[in-house]
Amino acid sequence: MTLEEAKKEIDRMTEEKWEAYEKTCYTTTLGEAYGLEEAMSILDQVNGVPVGKADKWTLTDLAHELKKIIAFDCITVHKNWCQEPAIFLWSGKPEYRPTQDVGGWQSVIGKSKGLCWFGAYSIIGGLDLSEYKNADGEIDYSKCIVEVE
Repeated sequence: MTLEEAKKEIDRMTEEKWEAYEKTCYTTTLGEAYGLEEAMSILDQVNGVPVGKADKWTLTDLAHELKKIIAFDCITVHKNWCQEPAIFLWSGKPEYRPTQDVGGWQSVIGKSKGLCWFGAYSIIGGLDLSEYKNADGEIDYSKCIVEVE
């Protein structure tokens, strides 16, 4: 996504939020509108540099970039309740526990704690998990873990 494309999208979203606020007077919608305006003011300071990464992120790339702004020890991926890949940040190292469906990463009492999670779909450029494919070509989520220092 280029800077100009990002600005157009933020402008569109901002207008949408202001219209929604005028109809509903929800304070959350008001906050979203102000947040989008703040994002636009930040983008106005960028001098023509493309926004985001053109190619897909590997889990290791993502871990190193997030480590610059968030304190965590491990990043993992597994499928959440709606079968979309979810990314989790952890203090300490979690354990992978298989279940009947897809399994998942879980806290180890006294050794790890989930800090936050977000959907892989929200990553600009997308997430490339091809290095974790098994012999059948499916992602082996039990291998989707990166420890960072």
